[in-house]
Amino acid sequence: MRDFRWVSGHVAEVQRFINVPRRWCEQYPARERRELWITADQGPEFKFVVHTTLMPARRGHRVLALLLGGELVALHNLQTGESVNYLRSDPPLMWRRCEAVAAVLVGLGGAAAFAVAGGVVPLAVAAATLIGAPGAVVVRWLARRLNQRATDHALIEAVRQASKPAPNRPALRRVK
Repeated sequence: MRDFRWVSGHVAEVQRFINVPRRWCEQYPARERRELWITADQGPEFKFVVHTTLMPARRGHRVLALLLGGELVALHNLQTGESVNYLRSDPPLMWRRCEAVAAVLVGLGGAAAFAVAGGVVPLAVAAATLIGAPGAVVVRWLARRLNQRATDHALIEAVRQASKPAPNRPALRRVK
């Protein structure tokens, strides 16, 4: 069971930044990121960073932010009714540069070991590389699809919970 939490409040500030990878292995699915500050109804402020081009709220709008493990995964604008599931909105990063280089190096190492020594082990390494790389992409895709569906359901439930009046709620509330 995923532990979704939500916070509602007003958008204090939204800033837009352009992503520039600093390391050769660093990749982001979106070319820009948003830094979002929300002042909760109970007083504390929360800062969230989202790698996306979409932001359905501006400063002063009342929003509900859905979190999964401390990371913002969905945002619902309570004034306009517009919402976004960030796991659905941006293209997923299924294949990373580091993994492509590692797969090529392991494949070449397995082929070289097979050519020099022969045997079953180097052949198994090469076969595992050919199966493992696409397998990792498929596992990431499946996990992402399951998280997308769970986030959609949790967002609906969080909006339902937020519509009920409750005078003494904590700033971060758990989606039940």
